[in-house]
Amino acid sequence: MAVFVTNNQAGSVALVLGGIVFLLILISGNPLLSLGHGDTQMRFVTRRRRVIQEAEEAPPREARSALEALSMIDPRASRDTAFIRTSGLVYERLVYAELTRLFPEFSVMSQGIDGPVHFDIIVATPERRAIFVELKSLQSPVSSIAVHQVTGMAATGVMGGLLVANQPLTRAARILLRQAQESGNNVSFVQWRDENDSDALKDAVLGLLRAFGHGSSNG
Repeated sequence: MAVFVTNNQAGSVALVLGGIVFLLILISGNPLLSLGHGDTQMRFVTRRRRVIQEAEEAPPREARSALEALSMIDPRASRDTAFIRTSGLVYERLVYAELTRLFPEFSVMSQGIDGPVHFDIIVATPERRAIFVELKSLQSPVSSIAVHQVTGMAATGVMGGLLVANQPLTRAARILLRQAQESGNNVSFVQWRDENDSDALKDAVLGLLRAFGHGSSNG
């Protein structure tokens, strides 16, 4: 999935308005107990979808706030496939924006879906040394399958690999990652939820680059 950051202010305003309308529907004469019946449920789902759709176009931080508010107001939203997909897209945008902020002298690129191997993000130094970043936005801990995917991608290429997720690793995934690292696979993992985790994200990127013998002025 392509990662990008938008400055679409119209989308931002629409998101705020959509959220206000959504809240008004809840506060007005439609109690939660009636949401499972007929037209009320349809209107409720329609407003939910509208907020989700507007989040796709909003700047990532505003979109994150809107989705978090939606999940608190409407617990069913977290099981909505559109909500899950949009949450993943917003997460990718957030990590992309944070990497760009942390490493202004590096090239931070979204590869898209072209090429024999798909990487969510590639971070490259001016000396053309690079690592890839694989992103996972999940509702449960990261399984060993995701770790195996990243270690396999790193083993077949010349780049180190960083797995970034909003959830921690399972015990099995931690063991698999440690085994891969001990065998010489240049991979790492960071749990990134928001800007409070950015120091760990920065250190992980620099650590992978140093494994290739690259120091950095950011270090």
